[in-house]
Amino acid sequence: MSEDKRILELDEYEHRAVVNIINDKRTEMISKNEDTDFINEILEKIIYAPTKKKVLFKKDNRDER
Repeated sequence: MSEDKRILELDEYEHRAVVNIINDKRTEMISKNEDTDFINEILEKIIYAPTKKKVLFKKDNRDER
């Protein structure tokens, strides 16, 4: 059975917000003595997600004649 994967594009502000929200949930779960393994895995994936550089312009290498 194949797993569906989701790809999100977040700017730096959105990325920090998602990390903070998930970390707040983790802290809440710790205070209730709940297992946080699943949340820890999600948080780690988000924190270490690769970045994609935005290309502002693309130089055309063709000769203009």
